[in-house]
Amino acid sequence: MNFDTIIDEALKKKEAMQGSFSGPIKRHASKLRFKTIMMKGEAHLQLESFEGKKAFHENIAMRDAKARLGALMNEYKQLFITLGSESYQVFNNKGKFKLLKVKTERAAKAQSHNKKKNYILEEGECIDFLIYLKVMSEDGKVYKSYYDKFKQINKYLEIFDKALEKVDTSKKLRILDFGCGKAYLTFAVYYYLKNIRKLDFYIEGLDLKEDVVHDLNSIKDALHYEDIDFVCKDIKDYSKTDNIDIMLTLHACDIATDIAIKKAVDLNASLILSVPCCQKELFPKIKSNELEGILKHGILKERVAAIVTDSLRSLYLEMHGYKSEIIEFIDMDHTPIL
Repeated sequence: MNFDTIIDEALKKKEAMQGSFSGPIKRHASKLRFKTIMMKGEAHLQLESFEGKKAFHENIAMRDAKARLGALMNEYKQLFITLGSESYQVFNNKGKFKLLKVKTERAAKAQSHNKKKNYILEEGECIDFLIYLKVMSEDGKVYKSYYDKFKQINKYLEIFDKALEKVDTSKKLRILDFGCGKAYLTFAVYYYLKNIRKLDFYIEGLDLKEDVVHDLNSIKDALHYEDIDFVCKDIKDYSKTDNIDIMLTLHACDIATDIAIKKAVDLNASLILSVPCCQKELFPKIKSNELEGILKHGILKERVAAIVTDSLRSLYLEMHGYKSEIIEFIDMDHTPIL
């Protein structure tokens, strides 16, 4: 068995290959790695070379792989290569190749050229609320103009999924969503609980705008979402006897977030998920001679006001026995999550 034979056999069986060249014969040659990748359903050999810390890639059709690897073998003293589940070490001794079979625990596998992010809601699945809200087409393709929204929804569900570990899900969950807006994330939570976690729950969405509430109820009726209702009601109207399990406040502007957090504490919510925005109350009140170099810039003062506001909210929750965590939901150009 020689170098040509193992490459021919691997190509015949369409086995994936991966490996690395070492010991360059020419001083200027860089280290070189290669692997099988899939591009548009076709296998290619991807070469990865380096100049300093920069990596460069070249994709070669598999029909040309043998010739290219053979040519490269003449430029290096040694090759380690895995073909399917078999691995070999190839030595170049003045143009003569010596091949040794070696043991390896890992098999070579063809990798996707574009790594696909694993989302809770996968593109390609026909997800009814995303189709209805024109985020994706009827065949499950996310529209380009809504891809950021699609990623935002999935990021929120990742956070919600992790936070749900702190809630008793053996009983029927009562969820209160304050300030629904267009309710993308509200419908996402419904879909996740109903179709993925398959839990027993009821969501009540609040908004102060009657036209918004009317539109949202029309959407939920069209989707046949039975365990959710949208009502035109002020959160202040809830009493301490109206215990809830989860409070959601998504993009509640300025002190509306604080009102919702306080009400959630009063209602003894087990979990509070808040995505604040438009935090204006402290902006005109923040003054500091020591920080004048920062506060004289409006955009920086806004960020300081947001940081101070969210810090106070976190301390308020901790003072009432909650464990608070502030994490980034999406880019800081948008909003953090408390």
